[in-house]
Amino acid sequence: MGVVIGCDIGTQSTKAVAFDERLAVLARASASHGVRFPAANWAEQDPQEWRAALLDVLADLRAQLGSRAGELTHVALDAQVDGVVAVDAELRPLAPAIIWLDRRAVDERARLESKVGAERIFGLTGLNADSSHGGPKMMWLLGRRHEGLRWLLPPAAAAVAWLSGECVQDHANASSTMLYDVTSRAWSDELLAAADVDPALLARIDESTEIAGALRGDIADRLGFPADCRVLVGTGDDHASALGAGAAAPGVVADVSGTAEPVGVTARKPAFDRHRLVETHAHAVPGQWFIENPGIVSGGAILWVASLLGVDQAQVFALAAEARPGCDGLVFLPALSGAMAPRWNDRAKGSFSGAAMGHGRPEWCRAVLEGCTFAVRDSIDRLHEIAGPVEELRVVGGGSRSALWLQMRADVTGRAVRRVLGEGAATGAACLAAVAAGWFPDVPAASAAMTVLDDRVMEPRTETRAVYEHAYRAYRQTYEALEPTFGEAPE
Repeated sequence: MGVVIGCDIGTQSTKAVAFDERLAVLARASASHGVRFPAANWAEQDPQEWRAALLDVLADLRAQLGSRAGELTHVALDAQVDGVVAVDAELRPLAPAIIWLDRRAVDERARLESKVGAERIFGLTGLNADSSHGGPKMMWLLGRRHEGLRWLLPPAAAAVAWLSGECVQDHANASSTMLYDVTSRAWSDELLAAADVDPALLARIDESTEIAGALRGDIADRLGFPADCRVLVGTGDDHASALGAGAAAPGVVADVSGTAEPVGVTARKPAFDRHRLVETHAHAVPGQWFIENPGIVSGGAILWVASLLGVDQAQVFALAAEARPGCDGLVFLPALSGAMAPRWNDRAKGSFSGAAMGHGRPEWCRAVLEGCTFAVRDSIDRLHEIAGPVEELRVVGGGSRSALWLQMRADVTGRAVRRVLGEGAATGAACLAAVAAGWFPDVPAASAAMTVLDDRVMEPRTETRAVYEHAYRAYRQTYEALEPTFGEAPE
């Protein structure tokens, strides 16, 4: 019997899960880490906290595995996308990690856009010219002197390097930099030159299922794992979550309800959205693409309103259940870190509108949930148009634990909704490890076998559809009215 481990480095925590060849879950572990917001539109994390959390969860798994730890053959990682870690030749961080939430690089994005053009950038990369992506963040870092800079790495590549000593990233992570040609599946010389980013600073690109290297000897000794354990290239958390939801083949939409809420579907060829609501990424599935909206800050919005009201996250859902669908006209725009729906605008701000004396804490809480769900509908409707019929939405992540929110998604989108059980992105990473271990012939087979779904299916309710249609129109009208106040809007 063999053992594989999947690890997910998310925004709020690092999680890990161990499977054996029978797909039995042998151990689970998690460790939390924090986010800092040192200035408006800035969001940072300490890479050393990621490293410490990763070692902690691996040590926890080792303790739970006992004698079976000697059977470990492969470890695969995924991590939050769109972050950048500046490190030296010894892989020591030179600055805080700029994470996906950060939009400080607006000027750098504008400079790159002025050189290349938004249309050309989209045509090459499948991405919107937006400061959330890695390329503008690299430009910002390169504009500040960092002695000894050797690598600019996405979080997953940094973690893989810590474990294996090898600097390598998969196509999915590379495709979110705004410096990658998504059709030819390689770095774009044109964009690298325009951004003035030396490709020698970037980790090489390989498939997610390939071996990056062996587990470093000092780490293997520290953790008590076999010295011949292999570390995979791994992938991004959006893509791993899709695998953990059984969305490794076309036709199944994954809704990753975490701090952000990416919504996407696997495709056999690139699909370029003329409205630019959804983007085209390379996928963790070799030779496939992932068509997605990288996600509004939904779980983050819940944390935000909970903090404002002085309650915990569970109470936000309990209060929301006391309010009626539509919140009696109260509308929330979930643009707390720029907007990715109904249109992309990195200068957008969140807002409430339609407030009245009769609105209390239940309405404020429910309005946040509804606003985030309306943004999900924006993406679902667009995916339906360009990537094929969307019949079922599979929800993975912390937000999937709320029956209220699951039913809201069904009512707002008009689609059946199912909750994904298990460890989500960490399970998706374990799918990659299982393929490398020879348990499955390919990633879709591993994803289909390792995904566990709740038996319950949330179906749209006729009695609330009309209410939500009206509320959704109000949400769209509110965005249209407020967008001119955000400053520079995309063309």
